[in-house]
Amino acid sequence: MQQNQLTGINVELVKLLCQRAKITCNISLLPWRRAFDMAQHNVYSGVFSTSRNAEREALFSWVGPIASEPGYLFRLKGRTEVNPANLDEAKNYILAVSRGDRLESYFQSKGFRYGSNMMGFSTRTEPIPLFFAHKVDLLSGSKRSLRSWMLEHNMPADTAEPLFLLADIGAHYLALNPQFPADVALALQRELDIIHQNGELTAILQRYP
Repeated sequence: MQQNQLTGINVELVKLLCQRAKITCNISLLPWRRAFDMAQHNVYSGVFSTSRNAEREALFSWVGPIASEPGYLFRLKGRTEVNPANLDEAKNYILAVSRGDRLESYFQSKGFRYGSNMMGFSTRTEPIPLFFAHKVDLLSGSKRSLRSWMLEHNMPADTAEPLFLLADIGAHYLALNPQFPADVALALQRELDIIHQNGELTAILQRYP
C-alpha cells in the first residue's frame, strides 16, 4: 500500500489481466479470512495470492500460477538469540501468521500451534510493530515482501533478516468462485499465459526490487 493505493507485483499483474481480458475488476485489501470466505460465496469474487492444494482444489476456479517467490523465515536484525536453523527449532519461538493464509496451514502442518508458538493476525503486516517490540520472534514471506514491509514502516530494508528457506510452499494463484463465468476465467488464464511467455511478468518483477 502506497499513498492509499494498492501496490505490488500480483496487484499489478491481476489489473493487467483484467485489462487484457476486457473486464472490470475492483481490487480491495481485506483481512485474509474475510477475502477467502467472500470468494467462496460471491459468484463474481476472487482472492489472491492463494496456494492451490488438494484441500482447496474443488473450492475455486483457478487462474495461475501468478507471481511466486521462495518463502523464508525471518528474524529482527540483531536478535541473535533468535537463531533456529530449521522448523523444528523454530517451534521454540513465537511465529506470526495471517489467519486463513496459506502459510497458516503450512505451519500447522509442520506442527506449529496457536497458544504455544504461533500468533494469528488479520493481515500479514499487522504483527510488524510487535516484531519490532520483540513480542513476535519470527515472520515469514519472500525477501521482496519483507523488504517492502520494512520500508513501509520507515525501517531499513534489511531490518528483517532471513534465517532459512521454507520448502514445499507451492505456487500462488488467483482463486475465483467456482461459479465464476467459465469463459471469463479462461480469458484471464489465456492472458496470463501470454504474459508469462512474452516476458512481461519479468518486467513487472523488475519494478519491485
